Amino acid sequence: MKNATNTLIFDVDGTLAETEELHRKAFNETFKRNNLSWYWDKSLYGNLLKIAGGKERIKFYDANFSKEKNYLDYQYISELHQEKTKLYTNFLEGGVLTLRPGISSIITNALYRGLRLAVATSTSRINLVSLTENCLGKKPDEIFTFVATGDLVDNKKPAADLYNLVLQEISIDASECLALEDSRIGLIAAKAANIKTLVSPSFYHMSEDFSESDYLCQSFEEEQLPEDLCQLLFQ
Repeated sequence: MKNATNTLIFDVDGTLAETEELHRKAFNETFKRNNLSWYWDKSLYGNLLKIAGGKERIKFYDANFSKEKNYLDYQYISELHQEKTKLYTNFLEGGVLTLRPGISSIITNALYRGLRLAVATSTSRINLVSLTENCLGKKPDEIFTFVATGDLVDNKKPAADLYNLVLQEISIDASECLALEDSRIGLIAAKAANIKTLVSPSFYHMSEDFSESDYLCQSFEEEQLPEDLCQLLFQ
């Protein structure tokens, strides 16, 4: 990382904030409102998080876990996901979510020192907008040079598409970047794009294998970060 890193690329769910419980709550409320006898408990949801993307998660559950075996069509899945997204953004506007410890400091100091910030996330742009507006008081474009969201690529994580799109759009070499992730599928995606990766596991990903990571930290707080990144941001 020494003197080479000038761009930080952030994942969103689980990295910027511990969002997954709100997502799970929104999914379950959506199922209830649509008379689906589905309920995703924490154990099940942890397994479903191996599938990136809300629509993909619904489709996977319907095909592999649903007792009804409805095999929902794409249009209905999209409508369910839109309703779920509205519920999720309403939850965020209720002020129940905060950034993970250390994230605000990393962003503030990175911008102060002239580093570029980007996002590579399988989530939707509207979810990111709600998160940054409610937790940082700014729109994503006021913070990040480029935002790569799931709807902009053919393949979500663990494919490298999102990270490759960031590299392409801001015309930067992978060696100049550091990815910040919380999950194994995020780590695999970043490493597939040849990007150094710092992982701080979030609640649902504590037990996953992060042996390929360049840096593994308990949190994003300064005292937990690798020395090279601390020098880049704080000294």
